Amino acid sequence: MAPENASANSPVSRNDASAAAQQPQEMRGVHALVKWESPADEVRGIAAGAAVLLRDHAVLPHQIGFSVPNRTWAVQLAQACKVMGVRASIAEAGEVPSGSAAVIFDFRAPKRNVEWLFVVGCTEGLMPTAAATGDDKASRAAQEEQRAAFARLVAGDRPHVVLSYFAQADVALADQIRLPYRRTITRDGVSLACLTPTHFISEMGAARPTTVGSQRFLRDAGLN
Repeated sequence: MAPENASANSPVSRNDASAAAQQPQEMRGVHALVKWESPADEVRGIAAGAAVLLRDHAVLPHQIGFSVPNRTWAVQLAQACKVMGVRASIAEAGEVPSGSAAVIFDFRAPKRNVEWLFVVGCTEGLMPTAAATGDDKASRAAQEEQRAAFARLVAGDRPHVVLSYFAQADVALADQIRLPYRRTITRDGVSLACLTPTHFISEMGAARPTTVGSQRFLRDAGLN
């Protein structure tokens, strides 16, 4: 099971973005950690943020990059970008994406030079991946490789980096994709797992970004 279809019940539409254009605002998402309620909220909201950058002519499409934990998230994000009118292509292994589109790539891929980088899915269990959470030698090696990959993403020489994670998911989904959680809550009869950001973020120490709620992120972008 993957995040719900990004085109359904979208909190931000292209009409909303057009209306917001009447109020020039700057998205203040530089080196921030944005907390979303659910996986679907995350992909929709990040796509909306990218749409604002393009609407305000802050960057060209190819200057935007989206780092994701796996292909499922890449596909969901690509769908959300399409809804928001953001041209985005998924970078397959060994392929060079279109130079006229934003690029969606696996966080373990080699460094890509973009003006704005959205690191999506920074939720424990997705990053590092399940294969890197064991105690055996191979798992430890995989985690070190992924830790190094994350460090490249948040390197200080990048102009704008927005980290993003979701704090809740349906318990069935969390169990299916092996997201660790210690407690659950019930909302409208649905059991939700309470999730945390990847421990790679806590390892950033003093460089750890400020956590920003999703509503503030969208408000600063002029989208609510």
